[in-house]
Amino acid sequence: MASAVPSGYHLRIALIAVLPGAILLLAQEDAQKAGFYDVSLSKDDIYKYGALKFAGDYTSWESSSGLLALGRTEAGVTVLIVLGGGTVTIQAPEQVREKFNAAFGAYPVSTAFTTLYMRLHPQEFEDVFGKQSMTKSPDDASLAKAKEIYDQRFLTSYHAGPRAILPPVKTRVMDFDTPQFGQITNEEGYWISLNRITPFSKIYPSRFVNPKQK
Repeated sequence: MASAVPSGYHLRIALIAVLPGAILLLAQEDAQKAGFYDVSLSKDDIYKYGALKFAGDYTSWESSSGLLALGRTEAGVTVLIVLGGGTVTIQAPEQVREKFNAAFGAYPVSTAFTTLYMRLHPQEFEDVFGKQSMTKSPDDASLAKAKEIYDQRFLTSYHAGPRAILPPVKTRVMDFDTPQFGQITNEEGYWISLNRITPFSKIYPSRFVNPKQK
């Protein structure tokens, strides 16, 4: 016996069931086309490392061993959180060295850090850190600490609400927690900035062009 309900009715019901998922998929695709990415930070992205290091334009750091967390997007890793501590060395162009010295009491500065929050382009992550030794080491306590740092720092740079915007290649944000100077925030790219948070001191004027990336 044929159904008493018109076939068009079943088609409408099917479309209603599928529509929310289709809308979500299109929204995600549109966000990615616009350069906005969801960031995943999970226990599977906690790694143990040895002799991790990075050399930027005026800021370089290294950590002999410890744990780190990686924040991944569909385009690759854009967040790196170092939990193992290490040493950071900061220099500056001649134009700002007087202010640098007033803020930090010396030039250049080399000091210990306890944690580092870093934003970078996925290509730079692969070029620099993809070649360094890391071993998966899922750890709940480390993930909780990484999420705490992420929640504090993510909305300060390269974001659209809760989604990440990828920094340009060779642009990196580095926020260090240090016993000696407290929090130090630093960005290197076409423009460069460096701030000591407490007591607050801004080393560079706004939109100071990085001499090494002109």
